[in-house]
Amino acid sequence: MAIWLNRLKAGLALLAVLAAFWGALYWGESAVRPAGMAPPPSLAFVPVDAAGAPLPGAKPRRADYQENPIYRALVDEGGPRVEFLIPFEARHNVEDLAFYLGATPGLQQITLNGTVIQPNIPLDTLRGASDGTALYYVMPPALLRDGDNLIEVLVETQSSVLALAPFHIGPAGEAARAAAAVDLITDIIPIIAISVLAFATLLCLVINWPSEDRARIRSLMLLMGVWGLRTYVISFQTPVEVPFLITAFLYYLLDFSIIIAFARHLLAGETGTERWQHWLGWLWAALLLYLVVVTGAGFVVGPAIMPWFEYLAMGNAAMLLVLALGGMAVLAWGVAVRRDGRWLERIALMFCLLALSVDAADTVFDLALPFAQNLALTFYASAPAGLLLGLGVVASIAREASEARRTVVRSNEILAAQLTEQTAKLERSYDAQKQMLQREVMLVERQRIVRDMHDGIGGQLLGLMMQVRSGGASAVEVEQGLQTSIADLRLIVDSMDSAEDGLANTLRSFEHRVRGQIEAAGIALDFVSEVDEAIDLGPRPTLQVLRILQEGVTNALRHSGARRIAVSGSAPPLGPIRIVIEDDGSGLPEGYRRGRGLTSMETRARNLGGMLVIDSGPEGTRLTLEVPVINSGAAD
Repeated sequence: MAIWLNRLKAGLALLAVLAAFWGALYWGESAVRPAGMAPPPSLAFVPVDAAGAPLPGAKPRRADYQENPIYRALVDEGGPRVEFLIPFEARHNVEDLAFYLGATPGLQQITLNGTVIQPNIPLDTLRGASDGTALYYVMPPALLRDGDNLIEVLVETQSSVLALAPFHIGPAGEAARAAAAVDLITDIIPIIAISVLAFATLLCLVINWPSEDRARIRSLMLLMGVWGLRTYVISFQTPVEVPFLITAFLYYLLDFSIIIAFARHLLAGETGTERWQHWLGWLWAALLLYLVVVTGAGFVVGPAIMPWFEYLAMGNAAMLLVLALGGMAVLAWGVAVRRDGRWLERIALMFCLLALSVDAADTVFDLALPFAQNLALTFYASAPAGLLLGLGVVASIAREASEARRTVVRSNEILAAQLTEQTAKLERSYDAQKQMLQREVMLVERQRIVRDMHDGIGGQLLGLMMQVRSGGASAVEVEQGLQTSIADLRLIVDSMDSAEDGLANTLRSFEHRVRGQIEAAGIALDFVSEVDEAIDLGPRPTLQVLRILQEGVTNALRHSGARRIAVSGSAPPLGPIRIVIEDDGSGLPEGYRRGRGLTSMETRARNLGGMLVIDSGPEGTRLTLEVPVINSGAAD
């Protein structure tokens, strides 16, 4: 069922393109004709000499109207110059009457009732495949007769066949409109088409295409380049005058080149078509060799070579028939079924393929519009069709760019949502880890407090209790022991509160706590802190630094016998942190064994990524702690 539905869609797409194409041709062919234009079935013509006088004994002959559409005059002898005679009726009071004449190669002179209205100066006619351009001449009322009038048109070419294009005598406004339409279709639109094709080709060239699209884009660029060159050759004059054989060579070369390029593009990007593209390359090379040989032979044998060009034209027509039948089906199927966003490009290609086919068929059969037999085809449809090709490619690229941008925006939105979700997960994980770390720190500090209370305060109270039981302690000694234990307990509790405030505040709080205790023992305290306020190690490393400082000052207070204790702290913004504790006591005894306190201090320093140096002598003890700011967060 689905395959039949797709076939129906493809058929409707094909019918729609056919209707639009023939509608565009109907508009164009109607526009290039003045309203009411009805060429008579035949005209009279007279062979003339170089001065424009009738040849001796020459009688008027009849030129019948052909479906090309032209009036065809055959000259048997006397030179290829004839004068077409166009009689008409008018009234002397008629104003704005004009003579409209379609594209006529070799147009030399136009006279009205014996008076020249277009002088005997060769017009700059086009030397391409579409030769000449439409013109109109406003007839001066003073030259018109009331009744019968006669227009004589002098035509000269290089062959024995002379042609006069369809004409019309009527209002000047209509003639001007039709001439402007001819100029639009045969000159302006081809110029715009070549420019748009060049722009589309450059656009394809500068875009960094995905690897799977590059073969298709290269074939599309080739097709647009050949199409633009062919449009120029069939629409405009060459920069220099070239022999007819060279003109024919260029025309046929571009004709079969565009067929090959079109076929290559239809096969590009499709699976299993590599061998066909290879054969197309060999076919193009064979046709080129045939054309070179025939053209070279033409310069030797002359007009006798023309049938060989006709064979090439027949071959081109056969290839174009196969291309049209297969290509239109493939493109219509792509428009209806494929969802790759290239439907505008495919529709433009269908228009171009139809235009090529109609131009080729008109060359052989002199076609008219199928639903308007009075409108014979007069211009190359493939020239303006190039504009649709360029616009279709640009539109497809713009659509792909827009779709890519929407995809990027949508992807960014999805990534942003995922990032927000992951950030929230990380924050929740960080909060959980932070709580775990806080619990771990609390547990470690609880164990330390228990250990300090057991080893410090517990030991002091136990010793005091033993003295009291033995009766060896006086009330003063008991009071002093209790005061010392209370001070140690307060120091333990206060140190936990200040560790959250940063290193600088922690040092100031420590000074405030220990100064009274040290000075009460009769010892002077010098405390200097030059720690940058911005340094924040976090509560856990700060607490480790505080424990080392507390242990060092406590040891100096209890065991050094010093009269002065100096504490100095310094830390620039990038570290390192340097804390020095020194006293003027008796120093450490010789052969001393490191106690639990010193071992704990060194362990804490290593965990902070720093080091602890102890220098002791008879003049006192100096303890130096250095900790890097960066690595201090790794403290255990």
